[in-house]
This record gives sequence, structure tokens and C-alpha cells, in this order.
Amino acid sequence: MRMAERIAGDSRRMHAATAAAAVLVLASACCSCLSLKPASDGVSDQFLPPEFGREAGEDAEHPNRWWEDFGSEELSRLIRDCLAGNLTLAAAEARFKQAAAVARKAGAVLVPEVSLTSGAGVTRSRQEAGGASERADGDSTHTVEDYSLGLAASYELDLWGRVRSGRRSALELAGASRDDMAAAAMSLAAQTADRWLRVIEQRAQLDLLHRQIETNRAQLELIELRRRKGLATALDVYQQEQVAAAAEALVPLAEGSLEVSRHALAVLLGKPPRTDLDIMQGVLPDMPDAPSPGLPADLLARRPDVRAAWRRLESAGWEVAAARAERLPAIRITGSASYRADELNTVFDNWLVNLAAGLTAPVVDGRRRRAEVDRTAALRDERLAQYGQAVLTAVREVEDALVQEDRQQEHLAALEAQLRYAEKALDEAHRQYRKGRGDYLRVLLATASAQNLERLVLQARRERLSLRIALYRALGGSWMMEER
Repeated sequence: MRMAERIAGDSRRMHAATAAAAVLVLASACCSCLSLKPASDGVSDQFLPPEFGREAGEDAEHPNRWWEDFGSEELSRLIRDCLAGNLTLAAAEARFKQAAAVARKAGAVLVPEVSLTSGAGVTRSRQEAGGASERADGDSTHTVEDYSLGLAASYELDLWGRVRSGRRSALELAGASRDDMAAAAMSLAAQTADRWLRVIEQRAQLDLLHRQIETNRAQLELIELRRRKGLATALDVYQQEQVAAAAEALVPLAEGSLEVSRHALAVLLGKPPRTDLDIMQGVLPDMPDAPSPGLPADLLARRPDVRAAWRRLESAGWEVAAARAERLPAIRITGSASYRADELNTVFDNWLVNLAAGLTAPVVDGRRRRAEVDRTAALRDERLAQYGQAVLTAVREVEDALVQEDRQQEHLAALEAQLRYAEKALDEAHRQYRKGRGDYLRVLLATASAQNLERLVLQARRERLSLRIALYRALGGSWMMEER
């Protein structure tokens, strides 16, 4: 009973010591108003033009999940598989988790560190008797037992915000890592869609080549028949065979390109290169309606790479604040409460509470702390330049995509017109040859021109779709973190 009363009394005294420590912690919180903050000189908007080359529509909006505008469930499935299985994106997510853990570690210093201590020891000593004749039976041995149990706590008063600035810097870096993951997702989705278009185009190119080869072989049979009737020469036959062989020579290259595109698409999805991806669509999708580019200032929020650069700039600003605070005095509070006795059953009879505060201030450090302030200030200047470059690059990518898409549309229209004229020229060359008004060379030239233009038109249509994907990617969006 007496033991329980002693324990209760000692517990009340320890609570009182703990309350005193809490008062000091509260005082440190009140001193937080003295914290150093990053310089708020702002960032110049000189990197942003007032508008893009293509005006933004009044009602048009930039689509978020832009791939849905192609109207293909197959494409949506491939992008979902890419975002779920791509190993580059998995590595980016792991880097984000590391940065988040570092931020939590940096913030842990704001909480007092408390540790439990316990110990048990035995000390033996021998004391000899005074005379030589008495040493044999006069020596005495002493045994001392020591038992202890207690708590130890330490806490640094963050008077100037050094710890909080370090935590804010780490939090901004974690946010930048998350934006890096979003930028990787944005890029990978665009690559997946582009590879899917290439697979469809190269498969269509193969089908077109096989049709052209069939046409050339059928024409060769007609020329041989005319030669047997004396209406054509052996030279006509050889030239037609050359045209057929030229088309057949393109088949292995087209098949190789198709396989390479399939391999690349499989790896984007985190699968072995020869995996069957079950791509069934055989024709290129229709061109979606043009998105509104909005204003250049919108890129600051829509582009994850620009956001990441901004967060790194903010992190550097907090590092400057932490380095400046490092040059100022620091107060550290330590406290302990323990029980100690030489017998285990009386360990709670003796107790000790200790509470101390120490002030440390740099006097001579070889200008090490001043050099750290200069380094972090230069780092902030570097991050500012990198942020400006990221903004300029984002604006340039949108402008490039807009210009290239417009010019590609003009190029495609010109190719389609050229193909129509080539087809009319081929029909006229055949008609004149059948009537004996021209030689077969004109037919061969018209055939080669028309077939080459057919392949070029198909390629140009795919390139126009690829440029639309590049525009979607350049405009950014908010879908990346929603999908992950």
C-alpha cells in the first residue's frame, strides 16, 4: 500500500515536470513569429506572351482526358494499361514516396524526442585488510547492485524558423516530385497514343501495298497478253515487272516497322515486346475537333513540369531562410525523469527529475554558415532560371504544335489534291495507251506516282493525328493524378 502511494506521489511530481516542459514548448511557439521567411520578391511574368498564335475560342475548352476525343475504346484501354503497368511511371512514383518520406522526416524535428531508458548492473570490489598476516582471511568483497528506469526528452526551440523552413523546403520538393510523376504520366499517355496510331498506319500501309501489288500483277498479265497479240513489246513487260517488284520490295520494311511499333507499345505498357496487345482497329480515327489553347498563363497550372519547376524554386527560397536562421542563436531544452536504487524492490523510492535549457550561438566558424547562405541564394537564382526556361519551353511547345498542325493540314490537302490529279493522269495514260496514242512508259510513270502518293497521303493523315496528340500533351491537364 505504501509502495502504491509513493508511486502515485512520484507520478504527480513527474507530471509537474512535464507541465513545465510544456510551458517552455508553448513559449517556443509564441516565438515563432520571429521566424525568417523566404524573400517575397515575386517572379517576373516576362516569360509569358499575352496570347498564342491561334486564338482561343469563346466556348471551346481544352479536353481533360483528350484520348476519349478519338472515340476508341481500344485506345482508352491501352492508356489505362500504360498508366497501371509502365515501369518508368512506377519508378517516378517511388521517387515521390521517397521525397514524401524525407519531408516527414524533416518535420519530425518539430516534435520533442522522448526515449525510455532502463538499466541493471552489478559492481563487485574487494578490500584488503591492513596487515600482511591478515590478508588471507581478512579480505572483504563488496557487491553493489544498481537498477534504473526513466524517460529522457529533448527539444529545440525553433526561434527563427530554421526547422520549419527545412520542412517547408522538403514539402515543396515532395510536391515537385509528385508533379514529375504527373509529367511522366502525361508524356507516356501521349507516347502510347502515338504508337497506337503508328501501328494502325503501318498495318494500313501493308494492306495498301498488297493491293498495289495485286493491281501491278494484274496489269502485268494484261501487258503479257498484249505482247502475245503483238500489241506490246518485251520492254513494256520488263518495265511493268520492275514496278511490281518495287512495290514488293517495300513489304519487308513495312512489316519490320510494324513489329517495331508493336514492341515499343508493349514496353510502354510494361509488358514483354512480343506480347499480343489485341489491337483490332484497322483504320485511322477521325480527326477530333480542335481544342482551345487558352491563354499562355493557363500553362502555369496545367503543365505539371512547370508546376514542378515552381515548387523547386519555392523550396530553394525556404532553404535560404533555413541557412539564414542557422547563423542565429539556438535554444535546446532537455529533461529527464528517472528512478534509481540499489535494490529492485526499492527502485521507486528514489527519483530524480532534471530540466535544463542551453543556448548555443556561433562565434567563429570560418564563415561556413555565411557560405551556406550564399550557396542557397545562388541555388534560388538557378531555380529561377530553370523555372523561366520551363515556362518558355511550355509556351514554345504549344506554339510549335499549333503551327505544325496547321501546316500539316495544308500539306495533307495539297497531297490529296495531287493524288486526285495523279489518278486522273493514270486513267488518261491507260486510255491513250489502249488506243495506241502513247507508249507504256507514261502508264508506268503515272502508276508509280499514284501509288507513291497513296502511301504518302496515308502517312500524312497519321502525322496530322500525331501532331494533335503533341498539342494535347503541350497543353497539359489535370487528369494525370486522377488516373494514377
